[in-house]
Amino acid sequence: MTCLAGMMVAASGVPSRVVLTDGNALSVAASGVPSRVVLTDGNALSVSNVNTALQHNTLPVQPSTRVLRWGVEEEVAPYRDKVDVAMCADCLFFDEGRESLVRTLVSVLRVGGKALVVAPARSGTFHSFATLCRPYFTVSMVTEYDRVVHQHVNKCSRDPHYSENLHFPLLMILHKLNNNNNNNHNN
Repeated sequence: MTCLAGMMVAASGVPSRVVLTDGNALSVAASGVPSRVVLTDGNALSVSNVNTALQHNTLPVQPSTRVLRWGVEEEVAPYRDKVDVAMCADCLFFDEGRESLVRTLVSVLRVGGKALVVAPARSGTFHSFATLCRPYFTVSMVTEYDRVVHQHVNKCSRDPHYSENLHFPLLMILHKLNNNNNNNHNN
C-alpha cells in the first residue's frame, strides 16, 4: 500500500522539504523530485530492509532512513514543523498507536502541511483515527481516487475471500490547521 501512498504524493504536488513514510516507500522519490526525502519506520529491521532496497535502486533523490517511533520526542524533534507531506500506509490497526501517530503528525507537519493516510476501514479504525485528527487537521476522505484501483476492487469484490472492510484502501487527506490546539497537543 505504500506505493499507492507514493502515487498520492505525486498526484497532490511535489514536496519541497521532508517526506516521512512508514519506511517502505521507494515510490515517493520515484514519483516526484523533492529536495529531501526521509524514509522512516518504528522498527529498526524494517529500516535496515529499506536501506538494502535503496542500495539496489537508483532514484532521482537519494533518501535517508531512520527509526522514528511515534510519540518519542527525541526522534520526532528534529522534524518539528519541517514536513510538507507525510505518508502513512496501513498504520492504523493498533488501537494504542493512533493517538501517538496524531501527536507525531501534529508535531512534524508545518502549518498547511499535508498527511496522506491510506488504510482499510478495519471495523472502524480508519474513522476513529479521523475523529482523533479533527481538532488539528481538516480531514477529507476519498474512496474513489484512482480508476485502476477502482477497477481492481470491482474485480476483487467477486472473490469470496475479499473483504472490503479488511482489504479496500481508503484515502484520508489531512491538512494541518493553524490553531492553538496544535501547540497544546505537542506538549
